[in-house]
Amino acid sequence: MTVAAPIEGFTFIDLFAGLGGFHVALERLGGKAVFAAEWEPTLNALYADNFGLTPWRDLSKLTDIRRDVPDHDVLTAGFPCQPFSKAGEQLGFEHTLQGRLFFKVLEILDAKRPSAFILENVPNILRHDGGKTISTIEGMLRDLSYDVRIEKFSPHDFSVPQIRERAYFVGAQQGLDSFEWPKKKPSATDI
Repeated sequence: MTVAAPIEGFTFIDLFAGLGGFHVALERLGGKAVFAAEWEPTLNALYADNFGLTPWRDLSKLTDIRRDVPDHDVLTAGFPCQPFSKAGEQLGFEHTLQGRLFFKVLEILDAKRPSAFILENVPNILRHDGGKTISTIEGMLRDLSYDVRIEKFSPHDFSVPQIRERAYFVGAQQGLDSFEWPKKKPSATDI
């Protein structure tokens, strides 16, 4: 993405952190992680080893956001995709274990008001429940005064030999007028 970091030496949080892909990218842009969350024990330990920051275990048990989540400039979250994936039951927000975790992201955005966010999920979220899911998500983010853009990308769009489509959501309180999605690069199959 060709958008400047929000501020020199910006801070970020990494929710549903997994191996830390967002961490690596934002650190390379000059950011500093101030909080992470990852419930899977092996990934939690690996994240701590790799980045020196022990993630919060279970975000659903985070009750005092103002106390437990530091102020930050950018929120990143690869919120659980199983409820929205074509491979699953597609229960969406009704999935009792993971479907409502997106709303925890909203709670954090509302309580901490970072200037920007980057979210990621499976591309089926764009069509899930006849488009109602994406409409709900986009509407709730806009209700928090974020300008929002959504796009689908895969590594092969950038000449990386892997197909793994994902939906990306970016948002900013100050608008996205200067924001541009990265330009796709031709691959061998496009020739």
